[in-house]
Amino acid sequence: MDSRRDGNILVIRLDDGEDLFSSIEGVLSANEITSGIVLTGIGMLRDFEIGYYDGKEYHKERIKEAHELIALHGSIASMGLAPSLHLHAALADRNHRIIGGHLFGGKVAVVNEISIAILDSVKLGRSREERTGLPLMDFLD
Repeated sequence: MDSRRDGNILVIRLDDGEDLFSSIEGVLSANEITSGIVLTGIGMLRDFEIGYYDGKEYHKERIKEAHELIALHGSIASMGLAPSLHLHAALADRNHRIIGGHLFGGKVAVVNEISIAILDSVKLGRSREERTGLPLMDFLD
């Protein structure tokens, strides 16, 4: 893993076998970043869990085979003291079929290249919404 910051843009390279979520969260914590937008993510993921929310619950599927990471987007908000990721992804299999949805986790296959916009004046948080039980984004300022 390696990362660099240029103003309010953080660029991260994750290497084969790294855990996507814990690696990104580690870079965010090391840089004291608690609010941001995941702009792009490309590369490959394997052993990932993706889901669809039907308005009441998530329907999850774990996929072991490596897929091309076509798009990765989301938000970063603080939940307690730690940054919390909310990510959605589109991934393609070897036959160019796309699967997408809420990303719950995964391992890097070969490499991931991720860019994040860091929010300085807008502070984001998450709190459980009573009706759905989901940790929804809040504006803290």
